[in-house]
Amino acid sequence: MSTLSGSMNIAVSALNSQSAAVSTISNNLANSSTYGYKTTTASFASMVSGSGSYSSFTGAGVTVDPTQELTVQGTLVGTENDTDLAVDGDGWFVVANSSDSDVFYYTRSGDFSTDDEGYLVNSSGWYLQGYATDRDGNVVSGTSAASLEAINVNDYAGAAEATTELSIQAILPADADALDTFTVDAEIYDSLGTAYTLTLTYEKTAANTWTVSAAQPAYSADGTTDTATTVTLSNTSITFNSDGTLATPTTDITIGITGWSSGAATSSIAYTVGTAGATDGLSQYATGDGTSDPTITLTEVVQDGLRFGEFSSVTVDEAGYVYANFDNGISYTIYKIPLATFANDNGLEAESGTVFAASIYSGEANLVEADSGSAGSIESGELESSTTDTATEFSKLIVAQQAYSAASEIISTVGDMYDDLMAAKR
Repeated sequence: MSTLSGSMNIAVSALNSQSAAVSTISNNLANSSTYGYKTTTASFASMVSGSGSYSSFTGAGVTVDPTQELTVQGTLVGTENDTDLAVDGDGWFVVANSSDSDVFYYTRSGDFSTDDEGYLVNSSGWYLQGYATDRDGNVVSGTSAASLEAINVNDYAGAAEATTELSIQAILPADADALDTFTVDAEIYDSLGTAYTLTLTYEKTAANTWTVSAAQPAYSADGTTDTATTVTLSNTSITFNSDGTLATPTTDITIGITGWSSGAATSSIAYTVGTAGATDGLSQYATGDGTSDPTITLTEVVQDGLRFGEFSSVTVDEAGYVYANFDNGISYTIYKIPLATFANDNGLEAESGTVFAASIYSGEANLVEADSGSAGSIESGELESSTTDTATEFSKLIVAQQAYSAASEIISTVGDMYDDLMAAKR
């Protein structure tokens, strides 16, 4: 009687375990398209309550322990969204469930986009965390967990760059008369992104000898002169060799502009005249043909200033630096995304969906720089697909179904045996 009862209990345990297996398979198949999802495996273990010969052996059935294989990486697939992120290698994104929470969780689901407030949030509503940086990429407040903050791009409305470097490639007329002057107009920008026209005047003072001067800049928009500025040059003398190549100066001429009426910062522009003994900047050759007056031949004017630009996009590089990009070509870092690594990734506890929490089994999170040491790189415009293989899951489903049916048959058979036993006692 106890053996029949034990058989019934074992069969029931099989039904329960196979039901759990079907549940994990169902969940895997349902999440086969979920980015960052890790497949759950139903691990079976035999239970034995007694031992000895067949007459005294009593099995206790089977138990199942669903576990997720968190160290297995899914295939990275490309997208058209620069804020879609994937980790290629070890490491987890640090996220929080609100913009001001200091309780952190970990995920590989990197389908981030900006919400109405400018925060980078994934499709499940988790806020991506990072360290604030200056424009040169230096972290400004430390690299501990306490320094993490939700990444927000709304504070970057625009940017401009003042002109700091200027180069002009031109040929001055060697056949010009003494005191003849020639001008070159160069567009420059102040620190607020206002465009000006800076006119440089070259005056021939003797054979192979010239001077350069600069007029007060004029607004490029309407050509009016900004009379509030003062322009100074650190050197005004330019000389040439007998072969027309530049002799002096051998260093840049510094053009200083102070008192911008726009309120911009003082400008200091390094004007590169050229390389001594070469013709890569200013040079001097005869430009007249005997019937026409000599003229200056201008080839190129290059400066590094940029107009004011509106914020246009966010990009992330492999090391986790977040860049704010503007429509004038300016791009600078605003955050750095760390990755979290663990002594035992499989010890993480599932929190919600594809998000996990640290546990005593995983150990504390170690925040590291992406693409360094054992940490993987961050791939922008890519997402990690689910590790679920549908063909494998359907195979498991068939096995679970057959095992469930077999356990059902055992229960039916034991029931018949009980009926036979009761009939024999009548």
